[in-house]
Amino acid sequence: EEMTINDSWRSFAESDSIVKDALPGTREARLTKFQRLLLVKAFREDLLHLAVRRFVGEELGENYTVSPNFDLAGCFQDSHKMTQDKGYEDKLHFISLGQGQGEKAERLIKLGRDSGDWVCLQNCHLAASWMSALERIQEEQDPGSTDDMYRLWLTSMPSPTFPVPVLQSGIKITNEPPKGLRANLMRTFGDITPEIYEGCSKSREYKKLLFALGFFHAAILERRKYGPIGWNVPYEWMDSDFQVSREQVQMYLESQAGVPWVTLNYIIAEVNYGGRVTDDKDVRLISAFLARYFNENILQDGYKLSPMEEYEAPPEGSLAEVREYVRGLPMDEDPQVYGLHSNAQITAQAQSAKHFLETIISVQPRMSSEGASKKPEDLVTEMAERFLARVPDQMKASDAHPETYKKTPEGGIVSLGVFHNQEMDRFNALLGKVRSTLGLLGNAIKGLVVMSWQLEEMYNAFLLQRVPPVWGEPVAYPCLKPLNSWFEDLLKRIDFMSNWLKKGPPVSFWVPCFYFPQGFMTSSKQVHARKTKIPIDSLAFWTEPTAATDPSLATPQEEGQNVHGFFLQGCGWSLSRNEIQESEKGVLFVDLPVVYMKVVLWEQFEESCKQPGRYKCPLYKTSLRKGTLLTTGHSTNFVTYFHLPSAQPDQGHWIRQGV
Repeated sequence: EEMTINDSWRSFAESDSIVKDALPGTREARLTKFQRLLLVKAFREDLLHLAVRRFVGEELGENYTVSPNFDLAGCFQDSHKMTQDKGYEDKLHFISLGQGQGEKAERLIKLGRDSGDWVCLQNCHLAASWMSALERIQEEQDPGSTDDMYRLWLTSMPSPTFPVPVLQSGIKITNEPPKGLRANLMRTFGDITPEIYEGCSKSREYKKLLFALGFFHAAILERRKYGPIGWNVPYEWMDSDFQVSREQVQMYLESQAGVPWVTLNYIIAEVNYGGRVTDDKDVRLISAFLARYFNENILQDGYKLSPMEEYEAPPEGSLAEVREYVRGLPMDEDPQVYGLHSNAQITAQAQSAKHFLETIISVQPRMSSEGASKKPEDLVTEMAERFLARVPDQMKASDAHPETYKKTPEGGIVSLGVFHNQEMDRFNALLGKVRSTLGLLGNAIKGLVVMSWQLEEMYNAFLLQRVPPVWGEPVAYPCLKPLNSWFEDLLKRIDFMSNWLKKGPPVSFWVPCFYFPQGFMTSSKQVHARKTKIPIDSLAFWTEPTAATDPSLATPQEEGQNVHGFFLQGCGWSLSRNEIQESEKGVLFVDLPVVYMKVVLWEQFEESCKQPGRYKCPLYKTSLRKGTLLTTGHSTNFVTYFHLPSAQPDQGHWIRQGV
């Protein structure tokens, strides 16, 4: 009540410095530091990592909040000196693990234990099946029969298959890639020698393009931390991609009179870097991204590489001057540097907080503590009983409205009716699974039936507010909601499908409700094709957003369907101008109004696509965006494209913002 009537609480919750700000009223003195942490979690989960860092620093000390500096070169010098001092240059054995290398590695380890030699097993992450054998070898090691000078070195990328006991018993040295655009650029230009930097006869063009290429390389790597709005799939680009592109830039500059912009954009974006890209929407993004840097304007001094004032192409100069310029770049970067809206920072921080909390939860005991008000089994039983009481009955075709399964002149059912029947069968199967497993779970907790591993998974999922795997795909539709929200969403979907069944086709269709939205679109085109006697492969959908925000008030359409339930990410929507616009601060998603999907001839569709002022916006089932790649080149998460009105002259702007 105090929070709802006191505006100071709203100001506190909306403040970007909530971690440092004093609590309103007398709460500052009354709450503990941990209770204050809970408030930050409730109000601003995106800033939780800052609050946790401050809490740990205050409770344990600042040493626990800062990573120690790591000097890889120093470690190498020390280890090399040690091998020389101990006479181990000829007693250091290397083997790169992989298929068929397990037995060789075991022989080397036995040799090292007996003779005191050092053994280095490289790329342990590539020998996942052999990791259990490595764990056994380490457990069976007898210190009494092992030479004191024997050492075992292991190298690995982060891997879930690496044995935890081996990690716990060893000394860990971690080499992490540089974080931030500035650090990436410093490493890139630190590896470039003066001979390479001055090695082109077209000095100005080469140096300008080299910096643009380095900026592009760093920026696409850093976009990965923003999740799906950065890249649908996080790709592992490497320094070799930059080196090959740098050599090609030099080669084309030397061999041609001018700068071949089209050639360089294609080779670098779609061949060198794009060769690792598997999602066609990411290919479109990387091409639009490079076009921001590889154009004629880059040759001008002061050309802005981002909307931020600090980032511009440095003037032609020496390698030392470029390195000095990079050192002067900001340590903390706004997402706009990477072509994203500032709101993307909230998305990245929220994802980081979610991952942090999931990690914390994963190591928590499942047993209730002393004095707990309810036991875990009591909580799960209550949830199961509450859900079971609300599970609706399965839908029946016998309850259908005459228009729902209307007969065609040929005697069949209208295409939309066939689609509804297929979707209804899927929902009925899900309802049956939900009802039966809820009953089994309740009985298993009471001890009336055996608690199978599926029911145990379901029990643990209920405690963590996650959708049980037995209710997940393929039985259910793709959904990222937590358990309670997922169940409420299921009831809404059943309600929509039941109303369509009993009252006939609605004025506007809630497309996100469906398992297979592509089937709805194909059915809608089939209805038009049969009515007009036009082949269905000659038809396409052209999207026209309407002014209607309430689906029940939408105007019925004759040549297509009204659809609703869509959210825009990465931009905003202007209801007055009926077009996409920049996002408001802190608003990550906005509702799209009812959209009229008009059926047009393919030739008319292609002509409309060529007109300026339209952004080709991909439509996904969930905000995860990533899915299984199909032979069509599209992801299973991808549905179609909406061509949305835009006043932005460069539609690549929206592509780079991940709209």
